Amino acid sequence: MKSQLFFLYLASFITLAGFSMVFPLLPFYAQTFGATNAQIGLLAASFSIAQFISAPIIGRLSDRFGRKPILAISLAGSAVSFLIFGLSPSLAWLFLARTMHGIFSAGAFPIAAAYIGDVTSKENRVKYMGRLTATQSLGFIVGPAASGLLSGVSINLPFFAASAVSLINSLFIIFWLSESLTKKTEKLAIKEGLINLKAVVNGLRGEFGTLFFLLSGWAFAISNMQVAFPLFAEEKFAFTGVQNGFVFAFMGTLGAIVQWVLLPKAVKIIGEHKTAAIGVFIMAAGQFLIPTAPSVIFLTAFILTSSLGGSLFRPTINAILSKEAKEGQGATMGMAFSFESLGRVMGPLAAAILLTTLGIQSQFVLTSSILIIGVLLFLKATTKVHKKLA
Repeated sequence: MKSQLFFLYLASFITLAGFSMVFPLLPFYAQTFGATNAQIGLLAASFSIAQFISAPIIGRLSDRFGRKPILAISLAGSAVSFLIFGLSPSLAWLFLARTMHGIFSAGAFPIAAAYIGDVTSKENRVKYMGRLTATQSLGFIVGPAASGLLSGVSINLPFFAASAVSLINSLFIIFWLSESLTKKTEKLAIKEGLINLKAVVNGLRGEFGTLFFLLSGWAFAISNMQVAFPLFAEEKFAFTGVQNGFVFAFMGTLGAIVQWVLLPKAVKIIGEHKTAAIGVFIMAAGQFLIPTAPSVIFLTAFILTSSLGGSLFRPTINAILSKEAKEGQGATMGMAFSFESLGRVMGPLAAAILLTTLGIQSQFVLTSSILIIGVLLFLKATTKVHKKLA
């Protein structure tokens, strides 16, 4: 199993490194085609919208045809989308490439999570889910650094590099990753359709509703942070782009350490549900405190507090979903990722509205409130389950 997971972790790391190699340059590259701020916002949102629509479908495809072929196709499709992005002659082509990337990349994390659900025991699932997200955190650190070096040569070069990395990643999957799914579904049933709004409503009403809400809240917080924090840090502490880059690198480093080392121990001592709940509370506290920071030292402490909480609860929630899934692992993890994508769509939209009406601090208060509501619903649902079992 260790060799299987090594190549899965490697694929996860390379996927996030390729993605994060591109996103810091996206606004500047779009501006070379005359894009307005509104168009840049739509370009960024098109990626998450495409993921929101396609993630459950790709998850079901992996239940029907296997993890390996769908993951390889997802990575190869991402490679093509990066190549188109780098060669785009107009803004319309950028939208096409960005949408394609959203569709194909939607398979990367859900299928990897479903793969872990296939090959690990329920007792060890949090540990391996944590390591999966830890490798993503490391990729998120390496990608922007590589992007900075490559963009100094040409602004197009990081897109071509990301394309090559994704293609190599796909070949790794084809030649070295073994199939994990022993029993495939007999039929491909796309219950959601192409626009899965009904599935979202049903998902929130279902037994995993609070878990989906929390994952959406986590993604909302992360996407909000990427928009609001640089503006807040510049306004209050005169941070530059380099300093903001260090902050996000610290967050990624802490996330990797927590998910690889601390998370399995925490779950072993206090259990999955308590670990998830504590993680949400810690992240909410960090988000609430960020705009109150009187100095850079306090700001750093509050940011790392938020990162610590998110690193504890996100992989734990995914592990709980995987263990309790009654449908195929791919379908469940695909729906979970769809809710994350929904949070990534709503985050920047909320930022655009609140930044112009209530000020920068309002972003962090809103995020903290959403997380607190989510964890209270989670605790209520968990209490009901324990009473039934008693």
